[in-house]
Amino acid sequence: MNTVIQYWLKPSSYNTAVGIYATFPFIMAPILFFVDAPYGRFTGSLGKKFSLPGKASWFVMEIISPIIFVSSLVITRPRWTPFQMILASAWCIHYINRSIIYPLRATSMADIHLLAILSAIFFNGINGYTNGMWVGRHSHSIYQYQFWIGMMIWTMGFLSNMYHDTILFKLRKITKEKEEVSKIKRYSIPYGVLFNYISCPNYFSECVEWIGYAIATNSSLPAFIFAVSTVSNLYPRAIRTHDWYKKTFKEDYPRSRKAMIPYIY
Repeated sequence: MNTVIQYWLKPSSYNTAVGIYATFPFIMAPILFFVDAPYGRFTGSLGKKFSLPGKASWFVMEIISPIIFVSSLVITRPRWTPFQMILASAWCIHYINRSIIYPLRATSMADIHLLAILSAIFFNGINGYTNGMWVGRHSHSIYQYQFWIGMMIWTMGFLSNMYHDTILFKLRKITKEKEEVSKIKRYSIPYGVLFNYISCPNYFSECVEWIGYAIATNSSLPAFIFAVSTVSNLYPRAIRTHDWYKKTFKEDYPRSRKAMIPYIY
């Protein structure tokens, strides 16, 4: 165990992980603009053959991040300054919601392809490690406007994410009840707040969250990489989802609605 901890704490281990992590946005965006990540409505026929139950898979994928983040943080023996505690709390709040509360609230979740699961585990592992190590080794004053602006942006993104998830959950419940009666697969158009302007407000909100978090850290390279990676991952999927809505609902889908950025695209 001591050998593992020593390797975990080595500056060279951290620098190597950050270097690998920094390549993710440049790899993900080009691939995801042309290939659908195999989960949810984009699983496809091939994906179904190598998929695992949605809720359990989602939990395993997402819980990796807070476990490794907290482990990295504790191993560094931080001073537990207000700066470190607030950032660590924000991280854990987000991932407790994503890994535990989100799948429990969901009416159902589509199976997830094994490749998507393994990719998410790798991403969340290196993400949790690099960000946990940075928070454990750095601290700034919380009496700076940049910190609180960043945390306000993070809070707005988090609350918006949960709110729009709730809209989708309620819609899926109603749709599922109709399917049980008609025995026909149905889809519905979501409405409300940001759904009136964009097709994927949950993706938009998550991007806002981690941009705010990066601003709050003031100088964290892993947090900046995470924010860029989130956009690189979700923006292509938002475009695909937007196109799917338009193809599925045709003239019934609001023409003024954009993919992920209100009034823009």
